[in-house]
Amino acid sequence: MKKLFLLAALFSIVNVQLSISRAQTKVKETAVPRSVLLTLERTYDSYKVKTWYQAPGQFIAELIIDGQEGRSFFTAGGDWQYSTFPVKMEECPTMLTSYFTNNYPGYKVKSIDYVEEMSGDNYYRMIIVKKGISDTDFELIFDTRGKLQKSNAPDPAAVKRDYYTHNNPDATEGDVTKATKTEQSRHSGRPAPKVDEPQVEKFTPPQTAVAFFEKNLAKKIKSGPEWVNRDDKYAVAYYTDKQKVEMDAVFDINTGAHIKTGKVLPKERYGTGIMKYLEEKFNGEKYKIEKMVTYDYSSKYRENGKKPKSYTYVVISQKVKGSKERKFTRMIFDSKGAFQELLAQPLDEKDVQ
Repeated sequence: MKKLFLLAALFSIVNVQLSISRAQTKVKETAVPRSVLLTLERTYDSYKVKTWYQAPGQFIAELIIDGQEGRSFFTAGGDWQYSTFPVKMEECPTMLTSYFTNNYPGYKVKSIDYVEEMSGDNYYRMIIVKKGISDTDFELIFDTRGKLQKSNAPDPAAVKRDYYTHNNPDATEGDVTKATKTEQSRHSGRPAPKVDEPQVEKFTPPQTAVAFFEKNLAKKIKSGPEWVNRDDKYAVAYYTDKQKVEMDAVFDINTGAHIKTGKVLPKERYGTGIMKYLEEKFNGEKYKIEKMVTYDYSSKYRENGKKPKSYTYVVISQKVKGSKERKFTRMIFDSKGAFQELLAQPLDEKDVQ
């Protein structure tokens, strides 16, 4: 309930802030308060600002982070509010795209943004509009897995009834009802789920990946595996080995080939280089290491003819002032403990949310 209340508040806040940003004017960096610049430095390690804008009570940085263009919003007092990164439909979670396709015939997607909030509640914001001359935008908010959280769009059942009626003007009420039920059955095989509880399809990993796991890893596990889809590119098997160490094996989702294996490190094995970097980055700030995972590539896996070097994935959390929520920072380090890059979102549904 608390999370839904927070999302409802964000739903309202983002709309207000986006309307304010329409009144923005381009400004030079010298006109941006130092507190805003310092907050941006603390928020993102690696970035390049293309343009600064000013709106009433707000500064907006149009920037590039890890090759991805986006916008970061700050109050005039220097507080980071949120950042938005445009994403394509094919880059979104399958559950999100399926929900739109199955429930909004006759509508088109105007835009999709991945939003990073100060509270740490990251989500997808989809704007849809009815095809034709309609100028009314509707907003749908999805969590990082693609599950619908909030929407002001028309009821899907009504949308499908109207769509069928428009395309079948001579249909009777009984025909419309029957067609609507058939459409629901075709997509889900059962009565349509509630608007905010779309049906989740169980992920089926490639048979080649399953066969590899059973042959090479099954005898070494204590519990698992639990298979998940990672970014529609990888099939990942999460499991615990006989030494009670949490592991994950990553496979190519198309070929089923084994790519790499991740191992969650205990505190006593945290790398000194990484720890030194974190102490410098979060100087004077309280933080918690949620997860530190080393990834080693398969002996047969190659990128550009070479086996990639191992690396470490780290998840850090911090308390948000005035809230019980936590903000998460995700980082990649090389095999020597040197910082490489920031990640904008969780790896998959099993990652720290």
